[in-house]
Amino acid sequence: MIKSKLRVITGLHIGGSDDTMKIGGIDSSVVKREIYANPDGTINYNGTGKKITEPYIPGSSLKGKVRSLLEHSFGLIREQKQLLGDKAGKPVDSNFANKLNGMLQKKANLIITLFGESAGSGDTKNTKITRAIFRDCFLTKESRKLYLEGKIALSEEKAENTINRVSVTANPRFMERVPAGVEFYFEVILREFDEDKNLPLAKTLELGLKLLENDALGGGGSRGNGKIELDIYQKEDRNISEEISTLMKEIEESL
Repeated sequence: MIKSKLRVITGLHIGGSDDTMKIGGIDSSVVKREIYANPDGTINYNGTGKKITEPYIPGSSLKGKVRSLLEHSFGLIREQKQLLGDKAGKPVDSNFANKLNGMLQKKANLIITLFGESAGSGDTKNTKITRAIFRDCFLTKESRKLYLEGKIALSEEKAENTINRVSVTANPRFMERVPAGVEFYFEVILREFDEDKNLPLAKTLELGLKLLENDALGGGGSRGNGKIELDIYQKEDRNISEEISTLMKEIEESL
């Protein structure tokens, strides 16, 4: 099990459903839930306390991003484009892994073992049970308490423009983000079975999380959104690129 606090470093946008569109309002909101909060920031499950709407990070968003980063870093997406052409782009599955050889095939099978594959997409003889369980990330009680006290906000509005290169006219849109400094509880469960003893599942999961810290979560990552950090990996004089390279080498040596 990996437990940590996930801290938002730059505004985070993971889209929710927009039931209504108001003129001059938010075009793209973040995913939220409603809870009842006690003054100390804990949740009251009896339906009393202050009712608030707060953002959260779906486990599916975390799992999908970490898997995608690992598939890219292992060279599997590049190989998928070469072998499948226009049909490339789906998560790595057993059908694709069976087309590979050597280290690439071992890495593909490692990804499938760690994250699983959808029914009917691969090997029907050997069921792949997902090893990594990503929990939804909810606000820490400390961040919720600060919000209740009026010291921080849980959302901010960011305006973005698309510029027409010919007419030089702007097309503004407004995105909702979780502001920098807000913290969430983070938890991943790693299920290990007897057949997994020689597989570097824990190291691969750690690599994926460090790749996530070095990339971005949610929408608009190339425009400054979605930088996060996990408490458990923070230390003085940290060199995340070196950590990633070391883990990559250790994983390859274990396969």
